[in-house]
Amino acid sequence: MIAEPNRRHQARYDKEGNIILPSSGEDAPEVVNEEPNNEWSWQYAQTWETTEEPKVKGRKRAKAKKLVGESVSRICDSLYQCRQSVHGKLTNAAKEVVKEGKHQCRWTLHGTKMSLKCGRKEFRNSTRQTWAFLTQPVWIPRKNKEPKETSRMKLFLVDTIRFGGTFATIFVALFVALNYQSFIEIAATHIKPLQHARAVNALTDSVNTALREKLMKSPTLAVAGGDDGNLLSFLPAIGPPENRLIVPKLGLNIPLVTPSYDSLLREDWIQVEKDIQEALALGVVHYPGTAKPGQAGNFFVTGHSSYYPWATGKFKTVFARLPELEPGDEYWIYYGGDKHRYIVRSKKEVRPSDVTVLDQPIDRRIATLMTCTPIGTTLRRLVVSAEEVDPQTGIAMEVGDRGSRPRTRVKTEMLPI
Repeated sequence: MIAEPNRRHQARYDKEGNIILPSSGEDAPEVVNEEPNNEWSWQYAQTWETTEEPKVKGRKRAKAKKLVGESVSRICDSLYQCRQSVHGKLTNAAKEVVKEGKHQCRWTLHGTKMSLKCGRKEFRNSTRQTWAFLTQPVWIPRKNKEPKETSRMKLFLVDTIRFGGTFATIFVALFVALNYQSFIEIAATHIKPLQHARAVNALTDSVNTALREKLMKSPTLAVAGGDDGNLLSFLPAIGPPENRLIVPKLGLNIPLVTPSYDSLLREDWIQVEKDIQEALALGVVHYPGTAKPGQAGNFFVTGHSSYYPWATGKFKTVFARLPELEPGDEYWIYYGGDKHRYIVRSKKEVRPSDVTVLDQPIDRRIATLMTCTPIGTTLRRLVVSAEEVDPQTGIAMEVGDRGSRPRTRVKTEMLPI
């Protein structure tokens, strides 16, 4: 076994962990001329490499940490300086904006005050000049008389009153001339109240009289042409031969016209309006598409309150007194030979474009009378809503109900035939 040669190594570590080798001038280890054994050389080199490798890695790792720390420190310093710079710039900009805003507000307030002061001054001067002009004396020459002294203001007021009065007089005259029939009908009830009361009391009997006369002229009846009319008392309660609207309070007994439904089915609204206008010349109009009396829904009737004097027809003022109806008043509808009684529940005015008055409820039996208001204009629509009640009891009728009609049973041998 070969002994390990005696060698001293002068290498050392510094404070940072670096290996420092001796220089040529320092004490060098003894050099043995003999060649070292190959086995020993390999073992020695392996030991050297094994001990040197972790030290080198540690040194590199420490150096990398140092570089990373320095880089992070520089980045943080840069970010801080950038933040300080941006903050300073924003602060300065905000201060400048606030300063400029204050300056502008001060100048705006100053300008407003100056404008108000100048405006007040100008207004005073204009008022003084206008008043001086209006109160300036003028002389009006008169025939065979001395000139009359007056002021411009008095002349202006006189001319204004003359012009306004003339215009108002012409307008009122034309308005009354175009709607005189409606105004006469309204005034007649106040001029002759007793005559109007008699007409109202006799209105209900007029329908029965007309029916009686029509039946008496029928040659098929056993008592045709007779004056006693005993057979009429045994006939069932039927209405007049045509549909009619009877309003006792207003003294109305007028035909109820239903226009053709062809235009409505074709959705030709222009023709529908023409059909309604033509039907209004014959009486009041049952609006196409609305419910019939006795059905669930809204039985809608419209009529003229005033119309052109030169237009044809006898019913141009039929609803002129419709505003006189109040809740609790009643009217009657004869439709298809049946008699329907309605009690007024509400009254209101709506815009011409409000079509909700045509709504058809499915659980009520109501009726609506509508006309234009004020008289002679189309500014608003007067809507009078009523509820159908039993002709005998006056109880509101539900959908599907039939009015009570008391009938007396008469034996055949008792008839005057």
